[in-house]
Amino acid sequence: MSKILVIEDDQATLIGLKQLLENESYEVITSSDGLDGLDKAMKLNPCAVLSDVNLPSMNGFDICRKLRESKFNQPIILLTSRADSFDKVIGLEIGADDYITKPFNSREVISRIRSQLRRYERNSEIYEQDKIGRARKRKLLAVMFTDMVNYSQKMNVNENLTLELLDIHNKIIKEKIKEYEGSIVEIIGDAFLAAFESTVYAVNCAIKIQKAFADYNSEQTADRKIEIRIGIHIGDLIEVEGKLKGDALNIAARIQQQSKPGRIYISEEVYNTIINKVKCEIDDKGNFQLKNITSPVKLYEINCQSQ
Repeated sequence: MSKILVIEDDQATLIGLKQLLENESYEVITSSDGLDGLDKAMKLNPCAVLSDVNLPSMNGFDICRKLRESKFNQPIILLTSRADSFDKVIGLEIGADDYITKPFNSREVISRIRSQLRRYERNSEIYEQDKIGRARKRKLLAVMFTDMVNYSQKMNVNENLTLELLDIHNKIIKEKIKEYEGSIVEIIGDAFLAAFESTVYAVNCAIKIQKAFADYNSEQTADRKIEIRIGIHIGDLIEVEGKLKGDALNIAARIQQQSKPGRIYISEEVYNTIINKVKCEIDDKGNFQLKNITSPVKLYEINCQSQ
């Protein structure tokens, strides 16, 4: 019988999931605490883990990260009431296989679990054979995260106009990323995640993007203006099967959240790399405690108008 670990501190949800899975002939292990859930996952080695994000003692992101660091290869599915796209990015980038937003449909949960288990079973033999020789390339890359301001609000007001603006937004950003030799890691709705081998190119790309939107907005009515926020960080990323993984992706997304519309925020690591290499004013904004990032991060703002 397949064992599934459910880590959930809401007792009603925990009981409901346990009954649902047992009705499908799974053996269910439960925990309502993050550290306890992590310990059970390590010791009992279940075929899959379903974990809430908000938990006592340790959140679901850290559980996922620590399990992956310990070579836990079985499916991990995060369950949460959050619909924040950045939380989804973080969950998936640190190793989660799926992300289900509450409230969820019972049949959908079962279908997603079965789908992930089938995928794992198909690939487990290949993973075992290739575990030692699997190529993993480490790269030091600059990561840029962009996000359109008030996208959801615009969609609620005028969906057709917002989709038209999204096409313009995507075209501008794609052109600039290509111009500065960057690669698009992922597009999440109105957000772009891009990587650059040159930090100077990443910053210059961001400056050109903001200038392109400023030029566009100067000729538009208020309802057709497009504003974006940009965050840039540099860090060690791992390329696994053609996909980039690493905390630098998460940090860039969180830096973007601190930025103001039409602005670019960069980490101290980026600042130290580009100082005296980029012709623009850079303002020290101080230390920020970024969401789900343990240590404070010092941020700087690039003044695009000074270039």
